[in-house]
Amino acid sequence: MSPGLRIYSRWMRDRTRSTIGWTIGLVIIVVVTAAFYPSLAESTGDSLENSSGAMGAMLGLSGGIDPSTPLGYLWIGLYANIVPWVLMALGIALGTAAIAGDEDTGVLEYLLARPVPRTSIAISRFAAAVSILFIVSALSALSLVASIPLFQLGDAVTRPAADGTTVSVAGATAGDVAAGTFASFAIALGVTGLAFLIGGITGRKSMTLSISSAITIGSYVLYTVSESTGALDAITWVSAWRWYIDDAMLINGLSWAVLLPFALATVCFGVGWQWFLRRDLQTP
Repeated sequence: MSPGLRIYSRWMRDRTRSTIGWTIGLVIIVVVTAAFYPSLAESTGDSLENSSGAMGAMLGLSGGIDPSTPLGYLWIGLYANIVPWVLMALGIALGTAAIAGDEDTGVLEYLLARPVPRTSIAISRFAAAVSILFIVSALSALSLVASIPLFQLGDAVTRPAADGTTVSVAGATAGDVAAGTFASFAIALGVTGLAFLIGGITGRKSMTLSISSAITIGSYVLYTVSESTGALDAITWVSAWRWYIDDAMLINGLSWAVLLPFALATVCFGVGWQWFLRRDLQTP
């Protein structure tokens, strides 16, 4: 077995319990939220109908999304907030642990005392971080797909149209869930790459967690402030929330913008990897 594959396997194995914990936590949130659809859909739609601009931005109510429909309910209840935030938190933790976490405790120095190239460590650990993030995302999606027929989320609903007629709105499908989850995975992947970059540069766990968390939260605040007040709109392109919320891929399907976080993660990994190769390790 190559050194890179050994490092990948060991890193995945060491995080088995935490991966199970993240998965169970997210699955519980997804299933419980889905279970409340039959009883909360109508009341949720009525309470949010006259919501303020700030509340609408926070809940992702853009483009005429109806929160009383199955997809609208899943969007505001899960995919506009909870699912991407949980996955981003996991991504920050994984991206930080890849280099900075073990370097801060001295474990990485012990590993590098063996004939193991830094390139193998960087590539293998980043690949393992992406794998764990994908596994948690996929299992949460499967739990929601299984919940669709159980909680009437796949049933079409009839809603009044602007001209006084009624229209039938389709229920949620596995394809919708796949698109929404993939978009959430993508935005979390970008954050993972960012944390990896900062960890590769600083080698400090606390600094990496602080900076990557601040950037992630700051981008969200930037978007919500812009949507609420109309100010700062010219610079919201730096926030991933702009395309994530505006495109609402759970409802509208995947768009080309979903590739942006993959490009960000690739650049961050490349820069972090090269920086890690060239600097001295930080002492604990």
